[in-house]
Amino acid sequence: MDISASQDSDVHSPSGIRVTIRGTNRCSEEINSGSFVCRVIALGTGDAVLATQRGRFGGQVAPNGQVETKVFVLCDPERVRAVRVEAE
Repeated sequence: MDISASQDSDVHSPSGIRVTIRGTNRCSEEINSGSFVCRVIALGTGDAVLATQRGRFGGQVAPNGQVETKVFVLCDPERVRAVRVEAE
């Protein structure tokens, strides 16, 4: 599964940021996305890691289908310069 992350600008909180994680099934078979765990990393200046949060999708994903989930990362939102996601 290919994954990407983006900061959700619709939510503002002094406690952290909300991140949307999107996954695309590039396989020719349906997969169970509930077993796919990922980690969102909030990055500051110089790619310093500010915080991390684990996330998980849910349900079956058809071939070439997409799935989405959202996670909240506890951090200082003013210091966040970028987010990235990694499979675990």
